[in-house]
Amino acid sequence: MDRETQLAAEFKALCTLCDEAIARNLRQNLMQSLGPRAFLDPEHQVVFESIGALLPHGPISAARLRVHLNNRGFPETDVEKYFQAKGAGNTSQKGGGKMSV
Repeated sequence: MDRETQLAAEFKALCTLCDEAIARNLRQNLMQSLGPRAFLDPEHQVVFESIGALLPHGPISAARLRVHLNNRGFPETDVEKYFQAKGAGNTSQKGGGKMSV
C-alpha cells in the first residue's frame, strides 16, 4: 500500500472511531484490531491514542477529544475533521466492507 493510500486509510479509521452512529462494540473491535501500532502520520497516532483513552468512558465528541489532546500537550490538533467526515466512509468500502489499516 502506498503512503497516500495508507494515510487515507488511517484517516478513515479515525473518522469511524469518532462516529457515534456506529455501534460502540464495532468501534471497540476496530480499536482492538488496530491495536498498538505506529501510524504513518504522527497526528493520527496521537488522535488514536486519545480515542482509545476516551472510548471506554462514554461517547466521543469533538469537545472531549479536543480537551484530552490539549491535556496531553497537543492543543493545535484540528479534531473537527475527524467528525465532519461522518458517513463518508460508509458509502463505498472496498473489500466487502473490511477496512485495512
